[in-house]
Amino acid sequence: MIVVSLLGLKKCGKTTTAEALIREFKRRGFKVGGVKCMHHAAMTIDAEGKDTFRQMEAGADFVISLSKGEIAYIEKKKGRLSLADALRHVPCDSDIIICEGLEDDAPGILRVVLAKSPELLPETFKIRGVEGGVLALSGVMANKAKRRLEYPVFNCTVPRQVRALADLILSKAPDM
Repeated sequence: MIVVSLLGLKKCGKTTTAEALIREFKRRGFKVGGVKCMHHAAMTIDAEGKDTFRQMEAGADFVISLSKGEIAYIEKKKGRLSLADALRHVPCDSDIIICEGLEDDAPGILRVVLAKSPELLPETFKIRGVEGGVLALSGVMANKAKRRLEYPVFNCTVPRQVRALADLILSKAPDM
């Protein structure tokens, strides 16, 4: 399974890049999943007073919510969650997982760093704890990069560049 982590600060193009890569890999016939990391402590997909919330409050270790055409798994955990926590719930026949905002230094993760501008890259690397293992750069900065940077830059609003980034990801991924 290929795991791609899109790392960047707020409003830098992570979701746009995730959407573009998911569409491209689906077009190529891969089974693709997404992991969205929500860094805000107050953010939850469960809502106070709703049935799932009440079941958790009653002591359930997890709650699975089913609706027409959708399933959600809710499990409360203490502390920072990792890629391993997310991958426990990924179907074993998945080919590619696109993680948006995942700060995890597990080996084998292909990292794409995104920023609003090239000048914000050092700050982005520092805040997101990126020390190495970067595959490429993308995000809003892709339109603004006038000088050559240390890593290849892809504008994921341009279809041929999305295809090129997908090709790079597949070329650097462990054998599938």
